[in-house]
Amino acid sequence: MVRPKKASSDSVAESGEPSPADHPTADHPGQELPRIESPTPETPAAGEMSPPAGELSPAATSSWNTRIGGGWTDAEVGVHLNEDHRNRRTTIKFDEKPSEAIRKLIKEEHGYRFDGENQLWYKRMNPATARQHRTEAEQVAFEVANLIRQERGLAQKSTFSIAV
Repeated sequence: MVRPKKASSDSVAESGEPSPADHPTADHPGQELPRIESPTPETPAAGEMSPPAGELSPAATSSWNTRIGGGWTDAEVGVHLNEDHRNRRTTIKFDEKPSEAIRKLIKEEHGYRFDGENQLWYKRMNPATARQHRTEAEQVAFEVANLIRQERGLAQKSTFSIAV
């Protein structure tokens, strides 16, 4: 197989353009193809990089329901457990503000933090222990839902099932 010779620097005309012989359509002088340049990935600016652990970028915190997946809901008492995949966290959202005792339980005993912008409680998820984290989050949400049921005088649930 004969390979075509590479264009030498001598084949560049005085104008700085390659000669027609160097053009990929030199065998068809009347036809010229547009040059296609490979897209170059843009490097995000320093402010667009992933935020440090425990912090969320302002763009990442809006419209929480567009980035959730999998979860559990007790609609009767308004407790919603979801996974926020983009921010690697589990969230518990309430239809109404929970009592001081429930907020204390979630915060102090289970390590959840309150996201005031999205009005939900969250806990960071470590991808290495995601399964264990999900199980614990489901237990916390179930415990909290039963506490709310108790406060309202409703029947306790003995089991829960994960919404698919």
